[in-house]
Amino acid sequence: MHFRTLMRATVATLALFLPQAASAQEGMSTADTPLDRVKEIQEYFADPANAVSFQFASPETHYIWQHVSQIFPTAHFMRSGMPTVLEEAPDASIGEISFTGKEGAVRTVAEHFEEMPLDAMLVMKDGKILYERYKTMSPDMTHITFSASKVFSSTILALLEDEGKVDLSKPVTEYVDQLKGSVWDTVTLREVADMQTGLNGTEHDEPNPDSRTNPKQIWYRWAATLGIFPNQGESDTFAVLRAMERNKPGGQVFEYNSINTWLLARVAEEVEDRPFAEIFTDRIWSKIGVDHDGNFIMSPNGYALAFGMTSVTLRDFARFGAMFTPSAETVTGADVISDEIVERIQSAGNPAAYPDGYVGHVMSPKFADAEGQLSNAYMWDAILPDGDLFKGGVGGQGLYVSPSKDLVAVWFTTGDGSEWNEAMARAIALHFD
Repeated sequence: MHFRTLMRATVATLALFLPQAASAQEGMSTADTPLDRVKEIQEYFADPANAVSFQFASPETHYIWQHVSQIFPTAHFMRSGMPTVLEEAPDASIGEISFTGKEGAVRTVAEHFEEMPLDAMLVMKDGKILYERYKTMSPDMTHITFSASKVFSSTILALLEDEGKVDLSKPVTEYVDQLKGSVWDTVTLREVADMQTGLNGTEHDEPNPDSRTNPKQIWYRWAATLGIFPNQGESDTFAVLRAMERNKPGGQVFEYNSINTWLLARVAEEVEDRPFAEIFTDRIWSKIGVDHDGNFIMSPNGYALAFGMTSVTLRDFARFGAMFTPSAETVTGADVISDEIVERIQSAGNPAAYPDGYVGHVMSPKFADAEGQLSNAYMWDAILPDGDLFKGGVGGQGLYVSPSKDLVAVWFTTGDGSEWNEAMARAIALHFD
């Protein structure tokens, strides 16, 4: 019998399907921003010269990361039914957990939340909320997840794989006709899912590390065709990808690239023959007892930018994470992800491919107890030797799941990504050893 199955025998029974009160916020919500200032921010991002700055923390993004639909067209992924009640069991000792963070500073979780630019955070264990704080937003507000939501796409992929609808050993062009006749004929779907394609046009690993700011870089050109950056005269997203080239054999190095996640959503659309927002609604969001709809920013050419341009509430993000824990049914009201899928993700990584890429280099010190044993797979940034999973996003967003400890931690940040929130989450998980 699988571990999660054993654990479910001891967790609480299915939560009652009733509306629940949200926790009080602690600080000034961005929802209280005066109208004149909101108009200034909207005008700021209406200027194409400021488009690149959307990805960096600033006074403007502090507001707009919590209100993306005020400047972008969005597609909702829809909730359904009554939300599950999340039981609360406040544990002040969580705030007293200390860890070594940025620049070697030792802080408690509470100090970290107060001193770093976190907007909100939540810790759930055994299906109960132990720690929940809001600084600049209320519980009913959504926040952009950036790349922390890449695992939305990979979870859909894992479900399709489980049903025999995709084979990760096949070339990506088996499912995406628009890339046939290009280097992508030599790239397997597994290499895409694990960000180990060996192709150029990466997000951080190019010889000149300016992929997200240099209009000549492949990654920037790809993003421009999707309306993330000002259009440069190219409108065919697939044409940019067809021109990519091989740098090294696939499967050797974890080279971070949102292009891979974008392709996973295209694979799902081809297999399911419907838009990704509808796929995600039907297969996940409508099944896990969430309080609110979420949204994907949509590109001008009709693609859901599910590789990171995703907004959800904090509690709903925690519900998503809980799908991978023994308390899945208690927290979400459903059992969407099987034990086999969780175990497949936990065991799929290759530690030898991890440390040489940019993200592996950045992540390794933040999980110091597991350095040298980390891997990545299915879009998760770090898979630890005890099976814990982490996925982060631009600006310091994060999702940490410990299936063995039945724990989920989620947080939203308006920072530069160097806050060491990952080390905080790891310390919280290790607290329960």
